[in-house]
Amino acid sequence: MLFYDFYKIIESLIADIHCAHTYSLPVTSIENYFNRNMKTLPFFLLPIQNKEYVLFNCTDDKSILPGFELLSINGQSMEDIRKIITRYYWSDGFIEASKNVALKGQLFDILYYAVIGRPDRFYLTFKSLNGDTVTYNTGAETFSNYSKFIRKNPVNKQMNEWYNKKKPNHPWRLSFLEDMQATAVLRFDAFGGEGAKNEDEARLVFREFMDKSLAEIEERKCSNLIIDVRSNSGGWDNQGAELFTYLMKSDSAIKYYLGKHSITNNSEFLKFSDLSPKDLKTVKDELTPEPDGTFTLKEEKSPTLQLQYPKPNRFKGKVYILLDEASFSTTAEFTAAAHYNKSGVFVGEESAGAYDGGNGGNFIHLELPNSKISVGTPLVYYQMNIGGTNQKGRGTIPDYTIPITLDDLMNHTDSQLEFVKKLIQGK
Repeated sequence: MLFYDFYKIIESLIADIHCAHTYSLPVTSIENYFNRNMKTLPFFLLPIQNKEYVLFNCTDDKSILPGFELLSINGQSMEDIRKIITRYYWSDGFIEASKNVALKGQLFDILYYAVIGRPDRFYLTFKSLNGDTVTYNTGAETFSNYSKFIRKNPVNKQMNEWYNKKKPNHPWRLSFLEDMQATAVLRFDAFGGEGAKNEDEARLVFREFMDKSLAEIEERKCSNLIIDVRSNSGGWDNQGAELFTYLMKSDSAIKYYLGKHSITNNSEFLKFSDLSPKDLKTVKDELTPEPDGTFTLKEEKSPTLQLQYPKPNRFKGKVYILLDEASFSTTAEFTAAAHYNKSGVFVGEESAGAYDGGNGGNFIHLELPNSKISVGTPLVYYQMNIGGTNQKGRGTIPDYTIPITLDDLMNHTDSQLEFVKKLIQGK
């Protein structure tokens, strides 16, 4: 078979597992490969309410502006293209919102290349900001040129100032709204551990940040706290659990996870995992056999499986949690626990991780021997302590579903945050 025909078979298998942590990539070193070898559509697109808009024009031409809607590529409608790409993109359970990530920026261009086609030229149809139909054709570009013209093309000037800023030094930030009294915002870009090498260090550094932040919030007498975990793709599990304990409404201890499970304690494939040689020797000691042939991680081996106690300095005012279709993994576990235990009011869009639990922990990574396609899958299923749910396989669904709009893109506004402000004001 041709390589990408075979890759589509692997991709469809991965997608049908319905686990966003199980993946396949055409090559192991995906970034280097595509930077050097791949020529693709030279536009950075942003999906908004089932439409694709130009955020950056990655050519040297000035006729296609940010905010133009892309209608078709090489005679194929964007509606049909979206269906194909989302068919091959892996996601948790039956969450469709999270597949918007596959329609954004370079990931869209990579997936188009892998599962639709690899043309030398693109014949495109756009709708302009005035509603006119604009036709345009351009050659495929390498990612190196793609990135260069994001900065060099003057039509991107405003969007670069707004959306292409240098990343903040710290992924966790405390701020206070200038136009709202007594309202603090805690922004978490990721639960990355700040250089932590193990779970204990990750927990400690997060507690230090939260204790310092809560002290400042208390000093300013804030009665409202906004937790922003939009586009937070996860990280250390225990940092999500720690954040939950700073927002608990209950005075009693609560189970965060109901259990952690594995399907094996002894497999030839474990040699491909990221378990250390020491961990490989102790796997059997950490798992309890179950009647169905699976295994459960022993509670004493994992602090996050144990009862979680509310922090003495936890925030006791009103909490508002911003989430979206890219709130994933550890973040989705946090939003599920906080939502089930009524820790706050949720605003935004459905999370990318399943409400009742997802897969993660340690992973098996391997390369298929002939095609060299890279695949991976997690070893542990995390079952959240959220009781029963009548929306099996869905993410955390917000109390108020507020989508981002084209006006937000063009004017650098934030409809979701503005909605929270109205809730605080009682409007």
